[in-house]
Amino acid sequence: MANEKDDKKQIGLTPEANDAIAKIAHDHFGGNQQDAYRLAISYAIGAGLNLDEAPAGGYITKYHAEAVESGTTLRDLFQILGLGDPDRPFSTAEKLAEVGVRDMARRLDGSETLADLLGDGPEASIIDRE
Repeated sequence: MANEKDDKKQIGLTPEANDAIAKIAHDHFGGNQQDAYRLAISYAIGAGLNLDEAPAGGYITKYHAEAVESGTTLRDLFQILGLGDPDRPFSTAEKLAEVGVRDMARRLDGSETLADLLGDGPEASIIDRE
């Protein structure tokens, strides 16, 4: 198991997802990519996206890791949900953001709205599909 000191200090996205988040932020967040990044993490969790689909490397730094959380909220949430390595919450957050941005971009490009992504549309919450 990794030590907390081994966790990422800088987090980001791959070039492809970086382009996608710029468009998502422009269209839906008044240009605020950090808010879009946080939503992508939440979206990935809510949609049950697979962390293993995130690339192992090739990320471009966007933020100091602590800029996306306050206190230990990510660590606590990931531990409760059993997501990723509990000693590396920022690495887990980066992977969730990556898969979240990619899926959000795919759906938004397919004419769904942000409301659809958040559970009001054809691919509603994972709970609704069970």
